[in-house]
Amino acid sequence: MSKSLFQASKHEEHCPQCGALLQIKKGKKGLFLGCSAYPQCDFIKPLQPAHESKILKDLDQHCPKCGHFLQLKQGQFGMFIGCSDYPHCDYIVHEQLEPEQAHLPCPACGKGHLVPRRGRQGKVFYGCDQFPKCKFTLASQPYAEPCPQCAYPISTLKKEEKTDRTLHRTWLCANKACRHQFETDNE
Repeated sequence: MSKSLFQASKHEEHCPQCGALLQIKKGKKGLFLGCSAYPQCDFIKPLQPAHESKILKDLDQHCPKCGHFLQLKQGQFGMFIGCSDYPHCDYIVHEQLEPEQAHLPCPACGKGHLVPRRGRQGKVFYGCDQFPKCKFTLASQPYAEPCPQCAYPISTLKKEEKTDRTLHRTWLCANKACRHQFETDNE
């Protein structure tokens, strides 16, 4: 038996747009096939499924839509709870993010309100509910504390210290052009 059991075979795939060879390339979302004639041809083909989620745990609760069991899953944007009968049932449990105070009006557009949202990594930020028309965001919780320097209506709490009878707070103006730091004392 002189022939090898495993012979390497070269698989060539051609671009459907221009006919050039496709090459394996690495991007921020993983490996993909890209046209070798880039930048003249911008054809790409992902090598992995785009929205794949891993099942971490089966839960005892039932889906209110279809009655199947719910599962804890790890997806593209972090952990979530979804129906085990996906893709036939698309039920997802949404966590309600409520701020400690009422929604403040958006200082950028004046039409929307600042509401808490969860980013890709699971971190909470505050943005206008008129998104995508208004793209105003803050990394910290906004408070209705006007800036004494520029009179901007919203500030974020930077530091809070409690002494005997006084509550000492350090604020940061939410206006990106100002960023003035000021202090208040409350009894």
